[in-house]
Amino acid sequence: MTADTGVQRAGTGAPLDETHALLARAVHEHGVSTPAVADVLDALGITNRVLDPRLHRVSGDHRMFFGAAYTVSWVAVRKGASIVAASPSTWQEVRDFLVPQVIDGRGMVYVAGSGPLVTDAALAGGLSTTYLLEQLGFEGMVLGGAVRDRDVVGQSTRPVVASNFVPTDTQGAYRVESVGSTCLIDHVLVRTGDWVLSDGNGTVVVPAARLHEVLAAATATGRTEQDVLRRIRAGERLPGIIDEVGTI
Repeated sequence: MTADTGVQRAGTGAPLDETHALLARAVHEHGVSTPAVADVLDALGITNRVLDPRLHRVSGDHRMFFGAAYTVSWVAVRKGASIVAASPSTWQEVRDFLVPQVIDGRGMVYVAGSGPLVTDAALAGGLSTTYLLEQLGFEGMVLGGAVRDRDVVGQSTRPVVASNFVPTDTQGAYRVESVGSTCLIDHVLVRTGDWVLSDGNGTVVVPAARLHEVLAAATATGRTEQDVLRRIRAGERLPGIIDEVGTI
């Protein structure tokens, strides 16, 4: 298991708080949404940035949440050179999923994955989500698979995105491969420091180096869409508006 302990409150060149505030303005003042961001990513040729639609909100409401990714990568446990050796999926091999190197999760989104969605074992549960969201202060959690403890998780006011609830945990079947580096959720590679945006439409991941470019374009798209919506409600016909503005 490897860990990059250098990313705790670091953003993408600018301080994390400053970048998070910039993103907050784009979302709250200009109506930037995940569809707008996805359109911009497509236009820029940035592919494989939208997470599997089977991942959905299992706690909190459907308002947008966002932050810099802090990743945990899980891998399935396989037999080693000796079939009589002890399993490598004990507490020591999984404990770092609680990211002990992070002391302040504000402005960050906890992201965990293992490649294909893990639907038969929980990547987090009620105790860990409560700790990560309430004590460390992560803006939200995105799990590339299942979660457990519906009664506890469902009461959280902070958002958790997962595929499903399941009673089984990962111990004995998975171990933590790396923390604070990268993780894979289906076909999407998420790097620590990338920016995660999630709302009722789904979840998108913006490469850290392209965030400001994407935000500028998505803000312009948001303004255009708000104006188009106003004109539709005022009685204008949509085909003519599209011919004029060149977007939908």
